[in-house]
Amino acid sequence: MASHVYFDFFGTLVDYDPSIHPAAYNAPYEFARRAGLPLSSERTDALWSRAWTELDDRAWETGRECSMLEIATRYRELLGSPRVGEGEIDRLIAEYLEVWTSDVRPADGALGCLADLAEDHRLAIVSNTHHIPLVPDLAKAFGMTGYVADVVTSVEVGWRKPDPRIYTHVLDRHGITAADAVFVGDNWTADVEGPRRAGLAAFYVGAPAEGRVPVSLADLPGSIRELGRPE
Repeated sequence: MASHVYFDFFGTLVDYDPSIHPAAYNAPYEFARRAGLPLSSERTDALWSRAWTELDDRAWETGRECSMLEIATRYRELLGSPRVGEGEIDRLIAEYLEVWTSDVRPADGALGCLADLAEDHRLAIVSNTHHIPLVPDLAKAFGMTGYVADVVTSVEVGWRKPDPRIYTHVLDRHGITAADAVFVGDNWTADVEGPRRAGLAAFYVGAPAEGRVPVSLADLPGSIRELGRPE
């Protein structure tokens, strides 16, 4: 039986809105307004999208993760590099993430699944993210850290899933081989194909599609334990 189970976070352990334009508060627009720029929210939305897309697309191409600081800095450049007060970039990031995370919630069955597997496995979260504190803070707020022994993020490691170096980093960090670990996630490329290429077993919990049959979080502990039983 595998000794370690690695969970993706967004879309796997928590439900979230992946839009980069949360509706409750427009932090990029407010940043531009404080900088004295007479731009519409539509224009700032377009520039924020451009900054995000440029850096995120490059990250998918190279495997190198980008940070919220890089995205916010690029957004300021696209605004024309206006002079802003000390701490304004950090304020933009904090306000943006506060709104973006306001509707994040634990997925149905997530806590029960973690509690079950933690009885005889070491659990960790391995997540793509642009901000180091984001996933650990959310996991703590949702009561997951009582079951999860470690949180590893792409922006911390420098490489994002499915780049093989993030899986190798986690295995080396825990002193195990790929045969000792199972990966669980909702993204077929990052959480199934990537781990399998690195030698890990993987379980898919995303939306059903042709050739992609998901397992529910409720059934996951039994499915993982079946891997270690002789036929």
